[in-house]
Amino acid sequence: MRRPSFLPSLDELEDQALERSAVGPEKGSQFDHPTAKALFKVALAITLIAHVLAGVWLVFNGHG
Repeated sequence: MRRPSFLPSLDELEDQALERSAVGPEKGSQFDHPTAKALFKVALAITLIAHVLAGVWLVFNGHG
């Protein structure tokens, strides 16, 4: 079975991987994907809001 001509060869893929690893990751954000970044922010906001609401509830109705 032959490799389709539009696909890069294994040597080309290896060269690309070596070039990427030589450059290293960019400094700054840990998120390369904007959707992941947005989901993280939403999850963080929900967590913070839930903790604040639980704290308020405990002060007025619970063990405070």
